[in-house]
Amino acid sequence: MSAHYKSLARRTNPESAALFPLSGTVLLPGCDLPLNIFEPRYLNMIDDALRGERLIGMVQSQGSDLAPIGGLGRISQFSETEDGRYLVVLKGLKRFRLGEELDVKTPYRQAKLIFDGFEADADTHDAKQTSEALSESGRSDRAALTVAMKSLAKAVGVQVDWDTLKEIPLPLLINQAAMISPFQAEDKQSLLEAATSDERRRLLIGLMHLYAGQINGGGEQPTQ
Repeated sequence: MSAHYKSLARRTNPESAALFPLSGTVLLPGCDLPLNIFEPRYLNMIDDALRGERLIGMVQSQGSDLAPIGGLGRISQFSETEDGRYLVVLKGLKRFRLGEELDVKTPYRQAKLIFDGFEADADTHDAKQTSEALSESGRSDRAALTVAMKSLAKAVGVQVDWDTLKEIPLPLLINQAAMISPFQAEDKQSLLEAATSDERRRLLIGLMHLYAGQINGGGEQPTQ
């Protein structure tokens, strides 16, 4: 499946897409984002997406404005509840830069998307845990992230299956942790916009220690 999504991410370059503005939520390559859709305009958006290529542009709202960079997702799971809501899972394909917003008649917003500079995002889908394990620096990078994750998990009182996380390739683990961590919207946007996976890892570690320290009332020092 990872090879399929890698190929899909490389060849999927829509000129424009429907936008789902949602503050505090980012979509990174290789990750799943569950959504509970109930607003009529976004129910309409999902209907239209299902009739097409099933593509949605997730972007953070910043007041009346939109963040400059978002994540292109493809509907990978869909179900409808008895009360008319849609339960959707988006698979993150790759990031985009927001282009010109389009003048459309749909109740939801649409905009042109620019993918230049995000070509390497497709490689995340086919990341291998084995190559990382063979590298001393790879093991060190994972260890530093694990320490930060444990610090934040303890601070917020969340139980984590650490053995299961060991099986997730580091680039995917970084992206998943960035998406689900309880950070402010601007911090999540910074993680989304990080140029490389290692830059995102370092920023993520720093934020995890910072938030854990704030929750604990202390000042833990980041380990990168």
